Amino acid sequence: MSPVFVDTSVLVAAENVAGGALYRACLDWLDALWRTRSGRTGNQALVEFYAQVTSAAPPMPQGDARAAIRRYQTWTPWRTDAATLETAWAVQARHDLAFGDCLALACAQHSGCGHMLSLHLPHGAEFGGVTVLHPLQQPAPLPEAGA
Repeated sequence: MSPVFVDTSVLVAAENVAGGALYRACLDWLDALWRTRSGRTGNQALVEFYAQVTSAAPPMPQGDARAAIRRYQTWTPWRTDAATLETAWAVQARHDLAFGDCLALACAQHSGCGHMLSLHLPHGAEFGGVTVLHPLQQPAPLPEAGA
């Protein structure tokens, strides 16, 4: 499987056990990405994840949120640099999206990802070579036989 960038919204939804089908779909995707070692994210997504889950009602315990971030560190999250900011600004100017989404798309581009899992952008939309996938509209790939 080629690398797939995971934005904050999916990371957060995968922690919401009351989320029903969305929770299950996000877990299925994350499981497939762990299994194939093809998950990618960015440092900004992890900062946003921590802020959101520890201030949710009810909040995730800080230690649990830190443990989750430590696991995602194995994906070598993309660090926002000057080139990433320039790409994000270009995406924002061209598509008039929220800057956080533009930054996630820029991180996906710079991480070499052709797909990005997101709950906020339209499924199937393409931005700068990155196609958006919504976990409820694109099922996670099944394990290959013998894998």
